[in-house]
Amino acid sequence: MNQRTLFLSVIGSISILLFTIVTFDLSSVFPKSSFTLPFTKKPKKKHHILGGEDDDRYHGRYPNSLLTLFFPYTLLRDVVLDQPVEDTDVPFFWHIHKSDETIMKYILTTCYGLDTVELNDLQSVERAKQVHLASRGNKIVITSPFIRQAAELFDTENFGRMFCFFRHPLDYDLHDDLPTFSRDDNWLTRLLSDDHDNEVIGFKELGVAKQVVRQTCVVGTLDKMELSVYRMADYYGWELQPGQDETCVSDVIQRYNPPEKWIDHESEEWYDFYRKNKYDCQLYELAQSTWRAQIQTIIPLATQLTRAAPDEDEDEEEEE
Repeated sequence: MNQRTLFLSVIGSISILLFTIVTFDLSSVFPKSSFTLPFTKKPKKKHHILGGEDDDRYHGRYPNSLLTLFFPYTLLRDVVLDQPVEDTDVPFFWHIHKSDETIMKYILTTCYGLDTVELNDLQSVERAKQVHLASRGNKIVITSPFIRQAAELFDTENFGRMFCFFRHPLDYDLHDDLPTFSRDDNWLTRLLSDDHDNEVIGFKELGVAKQVVRQTCVVGTLDKMELSVYRMADYYGWELQPGQDETCVSDVIQRYNPPEKWIDHESEEWYDFYRKNKYDCQLYELAQSTWRAQIQTIIPLATQLTRAAPDEDEDEEEEE
């Protein structure tokens, strides 16, 4: 037996051994995973919160084994990859800032004539689940400050398609009904990662928050609010009401959009603020870069539909 054959034989034996270890131990490592061991039956679970017969935490955009890592955000569309916008998708305006809520609700109803359903407390969110509000699809726009709870309104028949505004942590103007946490730092990162009270958070929590911003949001920013509104409207295919023009949007933004705050970045005040809220500051920078990237990727609905239509040459080839 030459050295090469011996080497391959050893590698093969090691592989078989590792497979055996993983096969028998994986159920203890991933007790809630959808991975099914050989010759075992996956236990049936009956839950009807989101309309499925299996555990609803396994429903969404990803393979089952990955869903619990990002649940409930898996019930929100990937705003870039999941194009075109479908009639069954439910526009969802997630607002955490009071001024954003005031501005956008006026724009949605008065300028664009859309039917909004406001879920400003957890009791309203729960009632919306009970009546399967998401089944109305794009006939409504759901608005709520509660992202995690509202995301569970949606299911694989009616995904949520979210739009939202981000601002620098210096400019937070949080909705009165949103929770406060025992740790007074990185509020938005803690909210999105669902890690509210641990003394220390890190890159894991920041990574979850970044994924929400980058993947599930049509992003708007405080400093580019008017352009953000027009981009969102084009993306969803909304048109201004008869008799309304762009001044309907610009006037309300000028009236209610608060000025940005400034701190000297060489000052001790800034250093203290950044040390305390560095993850939220990084999340804001990501929101800004996502806004710039979405110049290319968040495109008008008409363009989405054109790109998704079958190519005529392909149709001819299929007929042949």
